[in-house]
Amino acid sequence: MRITESFNGNWIFSHGFDAGKVASLQAGETVRLPHSAIELPYNYFDETEYQKPFTYQKRFDWRPDFEGREVSLVFDAAMADSVVYLNGEKIIAHKDGYTPFEARLTPHLKHGENLLTVKIDGSENPEIPPFGGQIDYLCYAGIYRDVWLKVTSPISIANVKIETPDALAEKKTVTARVFLANPRSLAITGTLAAKIRKPGGGDVGSATVSVEGNEAFLTFSDLTGIDLWDIDNPALYALSLKLDTEHGDD
Repeated sequence: MRITESFNGNWIFSHGFDAGKVASLQAGETVRLPHSAIELPYNYFDETEYQKPFTYQKRFDWRPDFEGREVSLVFDAAMADSVVYLNGEKIIAHKDGYTPFEARLTPHLKHGENLLTVKIDGSENPEIPPFGGQIDYLCYAGIYRDVWLKVTSPISIANVKIETPDALAEKKTVTARVFLANPRSLAITGTLAAKIRKPGGGDVGSATVSVEGNEAFLTFSDLTGIDLWDIDNPALYALSLKLDTEHGDD
């Protein structure tokens, strides 16, 4: 089964960035994410204080549960121009300050200690929203949202699009388009099982389909006894998925 755990603790933060030193740990301040690169007073400050590059680094050890699996970091967001390195190798660049992104670590992990380096640049860049136009707020630099370590099977569930085409009908339909992550381009054969669970427990419906590619489509039909969400009755249903392939479960 997949592992998703917080990766927020024990980062080393420093001002500036040197591309020639991404493979070695630099001196700095130990911080915990989420983190703002610069703390400014509420008045009489200079916003150019954070409009420059900063470095975040973290050491972590190889774990037995990495073996044969996909290992990545999920950044909920970082402001604003991010570049991620692992053991001196560039993994990914993300030019945005608001959207999440994922850095695949698998090909560059080594047994023993690993070093992660993240460059954050708060400089105004017209190629990165919201810069390039008139803005009336400040975009403080830093890894200002959570970071997660994710460990999955070589083929895993990446995302799901859920639709309710007849939500007001007495008998309702729910569809789910499931997108699979398959970074190694492995042959996919297996099954995808799904259940819709109601608030407080109990199943509303279930479905199983064969999987032969990077997408699968599930339909739950003639569902009854479904409460629509309302401000006075915030009923939320959960879709649980289990992928079973020759490469492992997710």
